[in-house]
Amino acid sequence: MEKDLTCTERRTDGEKDKAIVLYDYSGYAMKNAPPAAYVRRRLLFILRDHCPERLEHVFVVDAPFIFRAFWAIIKHFIDPITKELVQFISGEEEKKQVLGSLISEDQASTLMFDGAKVECEVELEKFFCGTPIDHVYGEV
Repeated sequence: MEKDLTCTERRTDGEKDKAIVLYDYSGYAMKNAPPAAYVRRRLLFILRDHCPERLEHVFVVDAPFIFRAFWAIIKHFIDPITKELVQFISGEEEKKQVLGSLISEDQASTLMFDGAKVECEVELEKFFCGTPIDHVYGEV
């Protein structure tokens, strides 16, 4: 997230300083995933420690029913400003409509929505160790 924020600030000469976070649960299955309690704790940690000052939106994409049920319970205990940032979206049409209104096709990864143009196979070591913190993957 820090990488996203520093890159955004550099590319916009400090004009923008917020991030869009996308949790994509397409293909999620309980059998091959971290425990749901861990995922919920991590999500709450990020919302508590980085919101609302540094996040513009938090999208939870194609989330299983259990995530929506959990959100329906906990959202009453979250800061109202932070709560407004979280949006659940499902299906290609809704992803294209919602994400496409915020991220142009020429800047969006093909993993985000149909029609996106950026093909991205990430080498994790290069991403974390070989790319300056204020640059996107493959920029330098």
